Amino acid sequence: MNNDLASNIRAFRKERGLTQEQLAEVFGVTVGAVHKWENGMSTPELSLILEMADFFDTSLDVLIGFEARDNRVEMLASRLRRMTYTMDPEGPSEAEKALKKYPHNFAVVFECALLYGVYGIEPKNTKYLSQSRALFEQALTLISQNTDPSIDETVIYAQLAIISQTMGDTAKALEIYKAHNAGGAFDIRIGQILAQSKDYKQADEYLSRALVKQLGDKLNLITGKLLCYFGTKEYEQARSLIEAGLNENAAFRVDDKPNVLDKYDCFFLSALAYIELKTGTKKKASEYLKKAKEIAERFDSAPDNDVRNLRFINISESLMLHDSLGKTCMDSIGFTIKYLKAQELEKLWETMK
Repeated sequence: MNNDLASNIRAFRKERGLTQEQLAEVFGVTVGAVHKWENGMSTPELSLILEMADFFDTSLDVLIGFEARDNRVEMLASRLRRMTYTMDPEGPSEAEKALKKYPHNFAVVFECALLYGVYGIEPKNTKYLSQSRALFEQALTLISQNTDPSIDETVIYAQLAIISQTMGDTAKALEIYKAHNAGGAFDIRIGQILAQSKDYKQADEYLSRALVKQLGDKLNLITGKLLCYFGTKEYEQARSLIEAGLNENAAFRVDDKPNVLDKYDCFFLSALAYIELKTGTKKKASEYLKKAKEIAERFDSAPDNDVRNLRFINISESLMLHDSLGKTCMDSIGFTIKYLKAQELEKLWETMK
């Protein structure tokens, strides 16, 4: 909250065209007293403040400059999050006050846990980290109150693991990550800890699985971004994104033999053909489609979706990379045409079958 009484007395006095001597005469005080009020060296008695508000035809709140902060739970939690982002020096004391007001509210407890955790990581502050861990554990017991879809138990366990790791308890961090690794959510972090512990074989297994997942995520990311770029006619942006995807796929190839990424390449090349049609170079579009067709025919003659044929992937058991492109590379080209609703591309494709 703010208190601007000193500056407001001066402002209201000048607004009325009064000198300090004249204002002193109005309230029966010395000029020195008015001087001290206006410079924040002393504060008028409450009875005088009330008289002043009446004299200046204003409310007490306006005269004092009092602005109460919105301390409703939602606003308080939001303020704590902003303090965490900005590393506001008042953050820890604000969190302490918030917890006294709402000691059993999930949003407040979670935000305070997050704040103490961030303030405790660098430089390492054991007190803040311990407070953070205790609050995250409390947040788990209050999770039924949560209304934020971006927060769930997995998010809280991840924070607990990070704090444990920061405090040097890597065994506890690893235990938490492994116990809550649904869908491979923590494969990367588990792999990192294992690698640091020199358990390279097991670390590589986790990291390889994470890499496979990221390959699938990359395709979903690029297909979504392409729709945005095509919708706004930013064809050069789309072209650069596709070329980046093709280059990354090339980095994962061990040799020139067909592999699961061929379907991705067929999608990318078909999308490049679409761009060429939109930018007026049909010949180049035909070349891209022809190249996609050659890759598709080669892969579909002996399809192999096992990711162990890719560079950087070291997994003991066979693992297939699944996607929405279809079972074959030819399906992938058809998917692209349908996905982009590209009639002109479809007509060009029909001439090549």
